[in-house]
Amino acid sequence: MTRSQTTALPGRLWARWWYLWGLSLCYIGNSSHDRSFYRGGVSSFQRAIRCWPEFAPAYYQRGLIRGRELGEYAAAIADLERASVLRPEWPEPYLQRGLFHRFNGTPSQALAELGRFVELAPPGYWRDEASRQIAAIEGESAADGVV
Repeated sequence: MTRSQTTALPGRLWARWWYLWGLSLCYIGNSSHDRSFYRGGVSSFQRAIRCWPEFAPAYYQRGLIRGRELGEYAAAIADLERASVLRPEWPEPYLQRGLFHRFNGTPSQALAELGRFVELAPPGYWRDEASRQIAAIEGESAADGVV
């Protein structure tokens, strides 16, 4: 039985509904700059996860909002790690974890996550940006005498 088959169709449909509702709340949060919409989005993603525990995009979005908009660094990392456990070949959670680590003072973890993203991601802007971030971290580490 595949992962998606462990949750019955009605649960997966409800999960997708809550996921879309969470995306719409976060969109309103972006437009209004009202953090309560982000909290509502996180709650909706949580409901999606309760309906379908193997729904990696819900963990990803919840982690993204927690990290970017709500400043909940540890919770964001945990959500993004869960998304990667569920879909290990999906590059985006690695990028986001790498960026969160980069800008929250854990460069060695950032290097590992961004490196994995570069391995998995197709050519394009974000793979190039991840490579630039890796070079910047390595340059900063060399300047600090940490190699």
